[in-house]
Amino acid sequence: MIKVIASDMDGTLLNSKIQVDDEGVKAIEQARAKGIHFVLCTGRMYDDAMQLINHANLYAPAICMNGAEIRDEHGKILKQIPIDKTSARYTYQVLTDLGMYCEFFTDIGPISPNKDKGMELMKEIQHKVHPDLTADEVRHYVEERFESKDVHVIDDPERLFQNEDITILKFIAFSSDQAVLKKAKDELESKGNLAVSSSFSDNIEITHIDAQKGLSLQFYVEKMGVTMDETFAIGDNFNDVSMLKMAGYSVAMGNAEPAVKKLAKHVTDSNDEHGVATAIHKMLDSNN
Repeated sequence: MIKVIASDMDGTLLNSKIQVDDEGVKAIEQARAKGIHFVLCTGRMYDDAMQLINHANLYAPAICMNGAEIRDEHGKILKQIPIDKTSARYTYQVLTDLGMYCEFFTDIGPISPNKDKGMELMKEIQHKVHPDLTADEVRHYVEERFESKDVHVIDDPERLFQNEDITILKFIAFSSDQAVLKKAKDELESKGNLAVSSSFSDNIEITHIDAQKGLSLQFYVEKMGVTMDETFAIGDNFNDVSMLKMAGYSVAMGNAEPAVKKLAKHVTDSNDEHGVATAIHKMLDSNN
């Protein structure tokens, strides 16, 4: 019997226009009406995720930054799993030595060491990931991300590493060169205390080894008295793998990476074909 639904956002609950469709909201509310709890599991920061979710009149607790932060339905922080400053300095050095652009996700918001480079790169990525968006829509999205979402600029990251009042929860780094991404992943994972995943083909995301969606989802549901066997998880990319492996009912999106589909027990339609709604309805039919 499924008691909790955990959903990824980008490529899953969000369609290619970066919106939650009405069918997905209705399916979630139908599940809630049957007593099933709903929680977001996203790589995004909390405020960023809530802006998109609340716009669809969908309110939910959230496991953010790939598991580095857990918040309840009121936004209260239940748990944070930061990267220590020594590991953060090492991570930044590895990424910059490889010529990658990176950002820090912190408890005061996102931080960029090079805003201009980041904006140009984000435009390229959005064009690639969301080909249906117009140039104006892409520009608006990127400008909003950096301006409205309060991306801080710190030209000298050493100031960040030395500031004990700022907590680093996640890195995100980008490259269009798959060999560079693999080298960064291999070097960082060899340290032993970092988890490296990805949410798109041209990025890697780095958190503490204990900050993974599956582990944080387990922490969250067990506080409710629910087991992972009673949990439904749905996602599309490699940062979803840990929760798809651990959940009793796992679903990969139709647009998911092929390797992710192989790991899930079920595959649904794409994020532009109401895949989340279809998967929830199927689960509800079998949950009686």
